[in-house]
Amino acid sequence: MAIFRSLPFFTFILSCSTSVLLLSAAAAAGTTDLATQICKNTTNYAFCRDVIFSDPHAAGADRDFLAYLIFRQAYLNATGTRDYIQSELKENESGRSSDTFSGLRKCLGYYKMAVQRLAEMLGDRDSDTFSGLDKLSLDVEGSARACRASVGTRWAGLTKRNEDLIKLSNMCLVVSKLYPYT
Repeated sequence: MAIFRSLPFFTFILSCSTSVLLLSAAAAAGTTDLATQICKNTTNYAFCRDVIFSDPHAAGADRDFLAYLIFRQAYLNATGTRDYIQSELKENESGRSSDTFSGLRKCLGYYKMAVQRLAEMLGDRDSDTFSGLDKLSLDVEGSARACRASVGTRWAGLTKRNEDLIKLSNMCLVVSKLYPYT
């Protein structure tokens, strides 16, 4: 008889446990993955998705993986652009007026600063020091915008690189907000 008295309690516990497991599985299947949520909060959804999903591990990834992926892509863009600017200055400076290259020299300084900020962001992420990632993201965007303002459209090879870094820095800002600090 004691078994039958505890049977309703056992059935209740079993049904509650099963319900929790089923609800958790349904919720996980029905939610949008974090990568898509990040992209929905950027200024250019399609660009963001192209960047993030160029990595096959991005779908279902956690914030640490996505932060690393985005910060790294921004870092690669900034270092590549810095190297491009240095190359352009080296190849073309002889024989041209100094005024032509003053904007490009300014850009080099802006991109050196952007690379430094992005290296700091990657280092902070690796050391679990997340405060200030948002500010650093804005600094990177400011560097790209300042470069764009200093050269205008005179350097066509730089225009797309600047625009891409502006979009990447916006992605950095969005993912940085996943790391709240006080």
